[in-house]
Amino acid sequence: MQIKKKKTVKIFQYGLLGLAVVSSQFFHAQATHLDSITISSVEKNIRLNDPYISFFQPLDFSQTSFQYSNTKQNFKRVQTPVETGSFTFQSQGVYKLSDKIALSGKLQADKTTEEEVPYILNDERTTNSSFIYNPSYYWAPRSGRWQKQSYFINGQMAYNPIKPVIIQIGGEGKYAKSYRQNADPRPKVDNYQYRAFAKLGLKWRQHSVFGKLSYINNYKNNDILFVSVGGNVPANDSIYIRYNEGYGNQYIGNTQFRTSEYKVGGYIWGGEYAFNNTNTHFSAGYDYKNVIERFYKVFEYQDAKFTWHRDYIKYSGLKTDLHSFYLNFLGNYNGKKWASLVTYRDQLDTNYNYPLEYRTYRLAQQNLTWQNSVVWFNHKNEAFKVLLDADYGKNHVKDLSVVMDRKLSYFNYRLGAEKEFALMPSHKLSVGITQSLYLPLEKEFDYQPYQSSKENIFVTKIAQPDFAYDATPKIGLNFNASYIFDKNKIRYELFGTFTQVWLMNSRYKNAADYNGKANQIASVGLNVYY
Repeated sequence: MQIKKKKTVKIFQYGLLGLAVVSSQFFHAQATHLDSITISSVEKNIRLNDPYISFFQPLDFSQTSFQYSNTKQNFKRVQTPVETGSFTFQSQGVYKLSDKIALSGKLQADKTTEEEVPYILNDERTTNSSFIYNPSYYWAPRSGRWQKQSYFINGQMAYNPIKPVIIQIGGEGKYAKSYRQNADPRPKVDNYQYRAFAKLGLKWRQHSVFGKLSYINNYKNNDILFVSVGGNVPANDSIYIRYNEGYGNQYIGNTQFRTSEYKVGGYIWGGEYAFNNTNTHFSAGYDYKNVIERFYKVFEYQDAKFTWHRDYIKYSGLKTDLHSFYLNFLGNYNGKKWASLVTYRDQLDTNYNYPLEYRTYRLAQQNLTWQNSVVWFNHKNEAFKVLLDADYGKNHVKDLSVVMDRKLSYFNYRLGAEKEFALMPSHKLSVGITQSLYLPLEKEFDYQPYQSSKENIFVTKIAQPDFAYDATPKIGLNFNASYIFDKNKIRYELFGTFTQVWLMNSRYKNAADYNGKANQIASVGLNVYY
């Protein structure tokens, strides 16, 4: 099994390399065909996901970015790093090769350093999520410094073989590696993900109907290196490992299980209706996602002939049912380019303990998101952009291994504007400001220890402070500026952004150790459009 796994990993790595080479040639080929353009991120994402739109509204573009970001969080969820520094390279674009073929793709590489990540021995984070999807994992009570690297490649082809038929096929893959640097135990987490997808449509005049299907696979290996068998005792806190099942009882780590594995498999199917003409794209669709994540404990031992063996014990599983509805809109009217994306998601997660044959954990969440942007130019060819993002969410986590019931609903928005100023021919300065607000609505956290007078450490040190963070309103302000110049049909943009976020009441301060300072995010980089 180990040899087969190594072969699979090698095939995955060589596949990513091949896709990267093809994509680099694809992006390079566009440089001789495209004029410099600037479009909103909303329109960019819609066109990347559906290159067939180029058959109706041709708009070829490529963008390559180099960026460094630094985040300092004085208030945060517990398992979020205190400080993060990240280098990112990204290249993406859409290209209409002929009247029958359109291509899109994305290539991204990240290297991130995380400071003071407490309690967790996995690569999962709660930075952008108000709950923990699967809270069953190994953990240690000492903060660690992490290094994380990830490589992502995506490519799609839309094909119009005959007038009424549109075929769109694609694939994507991601490899991520994470490891702690300054605290024992030091796991190395290898994470392999890939997805294959297809879309088949029938077109009649300006109307199209599509059927969609995707296959998802994810493999994650977590190798925990114990310092010594005898040293794995509570007296030595830096190497004392615990395994927590859900939000319930914690279990002392067993040195037999130095390796654990996660395997995720599933599918997505759905349908879509689209309307297209030279000025308008509108699509409405539905997706159903069904995936199961299984957690394995791996037991390694030597037999009498000193041969190593590995036994895989299927311990727990997490099933996800996700229903998604979406609306996409692109419009070009009276010199104004509109782009809108509306998404509704309804998700249900349930866990299962295979040895004990019972379920304890349940997550239900609903989320409604709207992203909107408008871009237009004046007589000096100076762009003016307005964006408005709004998000409503509701989630309910319940765990019966303890008596815990957590409910939260919230609303947030982001409103911004950006203006270009022409300095000289082919040179511009762009400045923008964005204001954001997060408001919790329903807030309920009920926890009681199960068959014990002693509170669970996981709940008191992670779940309760996280809920205080999520139940506190926050306000943010972002400033961005960039210097833009065009040369030989290529646009160069040097940019910088700075964001501060403040708490609006003292609820979090009363529940966690907080110094009263704002969170700060700063980024600098270079965008190249061609």
